[in-house]
Amino acid sequence: TERLTERLTERVGATLLPAVIVRHQRDARLILSVWHRFDFGRLSKFEGRSLLGALLLAVFIQGSAFAASVESSQQLETYQDLVLKAQNLTLQQDRLQTSQVLIRGLQHETRGSAGYKELQRSLDDLTSVFYTEKAQSLFATAEASFEARPREAIDQLTEALKSEDRNLSILKELARAHLKLDECDKADGRVKTCEEVDPYSAEVKLLRLQVLFCQKNFEALTAKFASKDPDLEPVEKYARSLQAALMFRDPTVIEKDPKKAKAFISTWEVSGGEDPEVFYWKWELSKILGDSDRLTAVKYTQRCQNLTPRKKKALSLDVNLCKAKDTVEKELKDPATRTHASEESHP
Repeated sequence: TERLTERLTERVGATLLPAVIVRHQRDARLILSVWHRFDFGRLSKFEGRSLLGALLLAVFIQGSAFAASVESSQQLETYQDLVLKAQNLTLQQDRLQTSQVLIRGLQHETRGSAGYKELQRSLDDLTSVFYTEKAQSLFATAEASFEARPREAIDQLTEALKSEDRNLSILKELARAHLKLDECDKADGRVKTCEEVDPYSAEVKLLRLQVLFCQKNFEALTAKFASKDPDLEPVEKYARSLQAALMFRDPTVIEKDPKKAKAFISTWEVSGGEDPEVFYWKWELSKILGDSDRLTAVKYTQRCQNLTPRKKKALSLDVNLCKAKDTVEKELKDPATRTHASEESHP
């Protein structure tokens, strides 16, 4: 019986096995009926075993046929069918089933194909949509208070989550708020839930990197960057400060060979746009090389000071944005950080 169960599980999968059993419970009752009525005293041990084997094999064959029919019907579902099914489940406000349907579809699609992209986009959209005005209103209020009063934002987001369990928009914002307060473990818990809802989300994968940095798990963070996950490409620019932090962990390595660090900062500065963080790390590099670039530090603090709400929104995925502003301002006031007069004209 154990071997039969194992073979059935291999054939139909653990999730389909209960359905096979229910479908054929009448056959099972018939087998038991025959078993109890039969006079086994008239059979040899070999004949008895043969009869039992034949009856169990009959159930196995029928169960396999049923599983094959189920598998066949599943294969007929296109990615468009799965998207439509997920949309209908969203109308029923069933976020869990919506997520599971789309994840199952993604597992059977080739990465980069039209089906993969459409399923991934639908998963992002449908797990982030709001079902109620109450939750959406609380979320908007939390966004407004996030920068100045993150603790208050957490309270509002937690209340919103009570109305809409597993809402990805709320979960991601909660994780960012906890990271802003350096509450690494609480952020980790929120990100784990995000990964259950949408493991393909670029923003969720970025949050995982940020949690690892917060936890000072640099080995795991390095491995994540080394894997070059293509799903991270849309948010790659928000992870640059994490890459810089890893690179600058051991200043002696940069002192011996600064080429890699210089190239990284130079590329970032060209493509970074309005991101103040590139100037922070450019300043850090100048200090390591014994030539503290005071004007770059000033530029960093000014960029942070002059961030408009629109710019902050555009850079909001970087939870470490301008976190070092106060520290840099203090260092600038320290006479030990002053540069030589000849450096005042540094561009």
